Amino acid sequence: MSLIVAALATWQIVEIWHHSLLTAPFRARTEMWTNKIGELLSCPFCLSVWVALLCVVVLSMAEYGLAGWCGSIAVHAFAVSRLANLGNDFFKQCTLTPKASFNYDELDDPESGDSVG
Repeated sequence: MSLIVAALATWQIVEIWHHSLLTAPFRARTEMWTNKIGELLSCPFCLSVWVALLCVVVLSMAEYGLAGWCGSIAVHAFAVSRLANLGNDFFKQCTLTPKASFNYDELDDPESGDSVG
């Protein structure tokens, strides 16, 4: 089970690093590095190996009673997040929330006396 959790967490962490707007400033800085660390951080395949190693080490520490339970919670959270994203992608067509047809013009109706803004 730890292997699956580590794999899902690795996938999610690498996806966040390469696609999140929150990590974009950090990615931009590391992409300018011309050393091996810059190459590692810009290649999802390369990065996944080291993120996986970190996830496995953290989960192993928690499993053997070492001070890794806090990290284990983080790894599990990333794994659950990846599963939720996969579920969302898989069931997207049958779980879409219909867009509300809300008329904002009704809010500024002078006859009702209600006015927004």
